[in-house]
Amino acid sequence: MQLDDAINHYHSLLDEDGARETFARLDALIRERDLLVGKPRERLICSVLRPRLITPAQLALLEQSAAAVGRAIRKVAAAALGEPKLLEPYALSEAERALLAIDPGYPGASAFGRLDGFLAADASACWYVESNLESPAGIGYDEAMVEVFDQLPIMAEFRNTYRAAPLPHRQGLQRMLLSTYQAWGGAGTPAVAIVDYAEAVTWPEFEHIAARFRADGIATVVADPGWLSYDGKRLYATPPGGAPTPIDLVYRRVLQHEFLARYDLSHPLVRAYADRAVCVVNPFRTKPAHTKMIMALLSDEDGPAAGLLDADERAAVARHVPWTRQVRGGVTRYDGQQVPLLTFAQRNRERLVLKPNDDYGGQGVLLGWETDQASWDRALAAAQAAPFVIQERVPVPAELYPTWAPDEGLRVTQRYVDSDPCVYGLPHSPDVHAVGCLTRIAATALLNVSAGGGAAPPTYVVEPIAG
Repeated sequence: MQLDDAINHYHSLLDEDGARETFARLDALIRERDLLVGKPRERLICSVLRPRLITPAQLALLEQSAAAVGRAIRKVAAAALGEPKLLEPYALSEAERALLAIDPGYPGASAFGRLDGFLAADASACWYVESNLESPAGIGYDEAMVEVFDQLPIMAEFRNTYRAAPLPHRQGLQRMLLSTYQAWGGAGTPAVAIVDYAEAVTWPEFEHIAARFRADGIATVVADPGWLSYDGKRLYATPPGGAPTPIDLVYRRVLQHEFLARYDLSHPLVRAYADRAVCVVNPFRTKPAHTKMIMALLSDEDGPAAGLLDADERAAVARHVPWTRQVRGGVTRYDGQQVPLLTFAQRNRERLVLKPNDDYGGQGVLLGWETDQASWDRALAAAQAAPFVIQERVPVPAELYPTWAPDEGLRVTQRYVDSDPCVYGLPHSPDVHAVGCLTRIAATALLNVSAGGGAAPPTYVVEPIAG
């Protein structure tokens, strides 16, 4: 099927009055669920009037390629735990090295995460530009937004002509947490704490996931790290004014570098984790799998990770990971030729992106084609003092999305679109499977929601109804 046919049909169901009514219902349902983002948190997680639509062929390419790339990432990251040459580019702090050395009770550097990529509309190509295998957002938002769109009359009308199936992300997360808990040595159903700072803009997502876990019989609380205590045997979460709740499994949403900015290794969570008194997922050893440096390690044919991958993994990396290198002096290979890296980066600004290794939300990312030469040269010089990567530009797909506003009425405008499958790998197994597609859209090529730009519509796989 042609994706444009489904998109055009959806848009044909909207007129001014229908768009006004659809937005009013969308706005009410989103606010009812407190799905607001930004700083301050006041913007709708999704303000466009249609969901992301993808074809079965797109989904097949996305899941197949993400599984292969995810397997390569997990293999290199696991090897980095004991290989100084692989860890050297990360410039880890003493505290980060200490956390990395703690055995979480199950193997590997990461149990699950999200790859951020760009998927061609005709399913001819898919590029993964970043690895978010520490504590990715989006799973709860996507499920909640499916609930919202499924209540819109326009979706019911669209389904008269097209089958539209949402993708079950949260169920995969839930199964992975329980499987990892069992591999850690836990028995029965654990009591779960979703841990991040109380001021996190994604707190409503945590509440959504916790409610769904509880509905499935898993006792779950959402807790700030400051609410945790440890008596040498059990970890407890005690919300302000509440009673202590014993915790068996921590679903860690707080990022390691943000945790270490406030706490040291004497924190109750770290002590309980080191004592194997609580299972923590993901573990405090995701740095080699999560930061942007992993894409440089994967794509460098002459780098320290080159000999770790098998033929299928190398082929997947070559097809789906753009050329990426750490910003530093020396010679590297580009398109089969040896080039001086920094000189090449200076002269090829319009085909490169500059990214800090360990940050998120689009912070510090510089798009060379949108930057003047002097600013680019200054940024490259500064980037040599801390871990940064440069990455080759890849095509960013764009689609038309409808919006409605009182001062503008119905508008259909172009949005850039990224495609982010979730990847899961069970302990004691090299296998990785990929699930679904989280979506981010934005008016600019720098796509991010939590930092204040873009939107996160849910994703549906569509097929025409025969006859």
